[in-house]
Amino acid sequence: MNIVFDKSVLCEAVAPLMGAVSSKNTLAAVEGILITTEGSGKCSLTSFDLDKGFYAEIDAKVEEEGSFIINGTKFNQIIRMLPEGDIRISVDNRFSAKITGGKSEFELNALGGEEFPSIPEFKGDYKFTLHQGVLRSMIADTVFAVAQNESKAVLNGCFFDINENTLKVVACDGNRLAVRAQVCEFVNESEGGKALNIRFILPGKAITELQKNLKDNEDDVTVSVSRKNAVFEFEDYTFFTRLIEGEYLEYERFIPKESKIFVKIDTEQYIRSLERASLVSEDKSMGQARSYVKCSFCDDALKITSTSANGRSYDEIAVQKEGADIEIGFNCRFLLDALRACGTEEVMCALNTPLSCMVITPSEKQDDGDYLYLVLPIRMKE
Repeated sequence: MNIVFDKSVLCEAVAPLMGAVSSKNTLAAVEGILITTEGSGKCSLTSFDLDKGFYAEIDAKVEEEGSFIINGTKFNQIIRMLPEGDIRISVDNRFSAKITGGKSEFELNALGGEEFPSIPEFKGDYKFTLHQGVLRSMIADTVFAVAQNESKAVLNGCFFDINENTLKVVACDGNRLAVRAQVCEFVNESEGGKALNIRFILPGKAITELQKNLKDNEDDVTVSVSRKNAVFEFEDYTFFTRLIEGEYLEYERFIPKESKIFVKIDTEQYIRSLERASLVSEDKSMGQARSYVKCSFCDDALKITSTSANGRSYDEIAVQKEGADIEIGFNCRFLLDALRACGTEEVMCALNTPLSCMVITPSEKQDDGDYLYLVLPIRMKE
């Protein structure tokens, strides 16, 4: 194989692929990037860690065709350190890869392309298109609540529920629940353009990589979903991932049907007050990070206090409250994550008792969609 790339084009293409290069696997092939020629003027690059992967096709001058695997981490480091201009990659019959740029030259061991694991087919039972910015925003607003290594596998991902023209993304880690709904103008390319009605669960690690590479604009991303895989095609990339199998939990039964106390709060003021409280509450003691804040909703004020071995903090902001006074404790970080994802100037906090969850929603109904965040309280010490 003998190929010549433009450095800027190659580096731009390789960067996203690194998110699917495995660093902890006994299979050497998944630690690499598969480079395959596609005719005289194209070359494909693929990374796949057996759960998620990236595929890109870029312009290149192909002088000798071939298909080889080069260690992804070393390859990425080398091409970024080479001088601007052309980069030549050649692999001989002894699987020795030579990478040259200007007067610099590197040699790495390579593997034959046939050793790369089989990747899922880039097609699905359902296919639809939506804006990159919409998908990226909905992921950002919910991914913080995805569980980490939860024994219930379905909680380790984001649940996507598409019903006709409404997309709902849900995440829950047992301490908080995030629900984001958005009215979308889907372009349905499956079933003759019929209304969509599908559900699937994307793994947390995959969805984080997807979010990093989506743009915040109205360019399209085409999504194909099958029983076991999902494929996202945008710009010059194809991102694919295995789905988490199983039924998602019936999260709606955890949302209180009625509340007795309603508090309207300026979102930015609430965030800033909690950030100040975290300077004291985020205290590492006995090997554990404690993030305990007490929120006292009294008359038309919210009083926030935090106490730790390092000291104490007190803050107060004005609110509009309906219902009885209440004192309730929260994990500071959990509450901050939810508020930072809200995206509205004011939020409505609905409460019942000091031991039941607080539900955070927009203070006014949104035209194109809504959010709902549920945060469980902490039992406060007397």
